[in-house]
Amino acid sequence: RLSGQLTATIREENQAALSRINLSVDSYLRTLMKLSDSLYYGVIKNADLSEEADTVSSEITLLYDNNKDSVANIALLSKKGELLSAVPAARLKTGLDVTREEWFGTTLERTDNLHFTTPHVQYIFDNNENQYRWVITLTRAVEITHGTSTEQGILLIDIRYSSLQQILDNISLGNQGYLYMVSSSGELIYHPRMQMIETGQVSENTAMAAKYRDGSFRERYEGEWREVSVKSVGYTGWKL
Repeated sequence: RLSGQLTATIREENQAALSRINLSVDSYLRTLMKLSDSLYYGVIKNADLSEEADTVSSEITLLYDNNKDSVANIALLSKKGELLSAVPAARLKTGLDVTREEWFGTTLERTDNLHFTTPHVQYIFDNNENQYRWVITLTRAVEITHGTSTEQGILLIDIRYSSLQQILDNISLGNQGYLYMVSSSGELIYHPRMQMIETGQVSENTAMAAKYRDGSFRERYEGEWREVSVKSVGYTGWKL
């Protein structure tokens, strides 16, 4: 077992490292949330889609172009699940009813929130390149105007997973330390050995991690004692 003094030092260093990393992730997420605000308040909210669909689409394209390092798709969906606008141009996969997707219902029910999914392969748009694109989807409920009527819809931003990965991949912690991130329900969002965990070669204590409060803990996992430090990421409920 580590001496009390050494444990205290390790915990302090871990907490300091986590605070720094948290700042990077937080500012990354804020940039995306600001993009979502600009799209909604700057473009969608005041436009009449029955007349200005082209204008809306070109303004969305502009914002997409400025953010395409971190954004794969931007789309506007009606509450019936029709695709009203998509940048870059795309169409929904044939036979897919987006209204049945979990994020769709949640977004329309909890209208004042922004919602982040966990990483997944982009599956709702047909893309002709046929490649697997890993994304985290950010959604929010919006009001869409058609002539004299307004209805609820969803603004969807597919964030390139690689842009988040880049921030976290370059972090080294102590001699055997590593960093991982889970959602509030314990799903992995980032892990240096993500692929090996997915294929079952390695496992991680995610169920426990999701229950930890912020702070430092000692845990026994797979027969070994280890020091774990935890910090929540602002808006998302994710934990580093």
